Amino acid sequence: MEIVSTMGSGSLGREMDLQTLVSELEGHLGEIVDANFHGTAMVTVRLEENGPAYTIYRTGTFQIRGAETEELLTESFRRFKEVLREIGVDASETEFRQVTSVFMEDLGREVNLEALAIALGLEHTEYEPEQFPGLIYRPTQYEVTLLIFASGKIIIGGTTDRQHAKSAIQHLQEELSFLDTA
Repeated sequence: MEIVSTMGSGSLGREMDLQTLVSELEGHLGEIVDANFHGTAMVTVRLEENGPAYTIYRTGTFQIRGAETEELLTESFRRFKEVLREIGVDASETEFRQVTSVFMEDLGREVNLEALAIALGLEHTEYEPEQFPGLIYRPTQYEVTLLIFASGKIIIGGTTDRQHAKSAIQHLQEELSFLDTA
């Protein structure tokens, strides 16, 4: 199982003027900043090309998405605080925590999604191939969401705990083995 992305969330503890913030970032970092405003309430910036995305809200809360590991997420947060300090924004009281990770697993086999949806229980699955090519499964005993594709690839979201994600996959494999013997 590999981790493909992780996300964290935090708060600067005060409201931000996003236009001014982006102007200061551009003045300090130059052309590197990629800013995408979503109205006046939030902006998403990248401090480096192909780097993590920092979504900053006017309220001072923020999210960091796209770091491939927990270590890179922590490093991205440190970089964010450093850049804020360099442009004169006091970030010493900034709160931050990892919120979720996205894992990927490959079962190494194809899966009949229609049969799997029935076997797992229609109350726990969503499968509408005309709208989305995968089966969405929310096992009741795990706080995760599994996106299962006919190719056997699975995306696991909703947790930061690799062992929890592995347990959910083991549960799914047990269900698949019952399906195979039926």
